[in-house]
Amino acid sequence: MKNIAIYTFSFCLLLMTINLNAQSKSEQLLNEVSAKMSSFENMYIKFNYVLENKEVDMIQEASGSVYTQGEKYHLEFMDNIFLYDGNNTYVILTEDEEINVIDGSSEEDMLNPSKLLFFYKEGFTYQWDALKTIEGNKIQYIKLTPIDSQSEASYFLLGVNNVTKIIHSIKEVGNNGTVTLFSIEEFEANQDISKNLFIFDESKYTEQNFTINK
Repeated sequence: MKNIAIYTFSFCLLLMTINLNAQSKSEQLLNEVSAKMSSFENMYIKFNYVLENKEVDMIQEASGSVYTQGEKYHLEFMDNIFLYDGNNTYVILTEDEEINVIDGSSEEDMLNPSKLLFFYKEGFTYQWDALKTIEGNKIQYIKLTPIDSQSEASYFLLGVNNVTKIIHSIKEVGNNGTVTLFSIEEFEANQDISKNLFIFDESKYTEQNFTINK
């Protein structure tokens, strides 16, 4: 009986060690990703977006592109433009010919590129997941489970290019059955881009009779 207890304790200890090693390995990879992507002066990303909920037979697909430089960004998504110049966020609704000016950075988590690309840095437990080959690239997946029990997300699956240490995709599985997938189709860094890309030109839109809500 004593031997059984010892074996059971040893087995539990082994499982704990495996879990801790997997957690440590996951954190190390995520730290490498964060360091790599933070080192760039600017980034250009073209991405695909899919939101699906099979329970209510809903699917939404779109593509977009974004330029980032530090905290600044110029995002084009669903025929609209989201611009943050370091002070204000400008939501340019082209179809409605309306612009909403928000003081400070946008609080929309899934639209703010800085939050989207670095959301994993805190608030999660990590689990080493599958390694897959996609279009000739080795993609390592890490499962992130929110620590907050009130989170709307059940878990995230973050895909990382094993060689470049660049994010390949972000999949969010919601508690309500909704699955959201961002996949990066093109990525470029340290490009020669115009500073005007992050400047809101009000005159350009007043000439087109846009309504500007400040």
